[in-house]
Amino acid sequence: MEEGFSHLPVMGREVVELLSPVPAGMIVDCTVGGGGHAALLLDTRPDITLLGIDRDADAIAAARARLAAFGSRAQVVHGGFEMLGEVVAEHGEGKPVMGILMDLGVSSPQLDRGERGFSYRFDAPLDMRMDARQELT
Repeated sequence: MEEGFSHLPVMGREVVELLSPVPAGMIVDCTVGGGGHAALLLDTRPDITLLGIDRDADAIAAARARLAAFGSRAQVVHGGFEMLGEVVAEHGEGKPVMGILMDLGVSSPQLDRGERGFSYRFDAPLDMRMDARQELT
């Protein structure tokens, strides 16, 4: 996993159980984070492909590293869930979406690193951007 973005999904079993009845096809993980839920889904469902989306460049790098072993079954791209339609149209290769996962909120790597600006427990400027490339902090 990428240095600086280590995240253990706490509801992995529940996510796999909830998406197990979904027909074969593409699942979109709209907040892929470090790729934990995505890896569990790809491990348990050889009949799916996964399109992972995130705003956080560190999360994207971590998810790509974690999901590399799944080859063409996993694709991770930069974007936000408010752009879901456009991202799926551009990267979904025409596959129908059979399931969508949205794990909303911040993750522990974002809270645990003061330089990210999400935490009050560090003496650092507050900066609530998920995508550090955005101009407005």
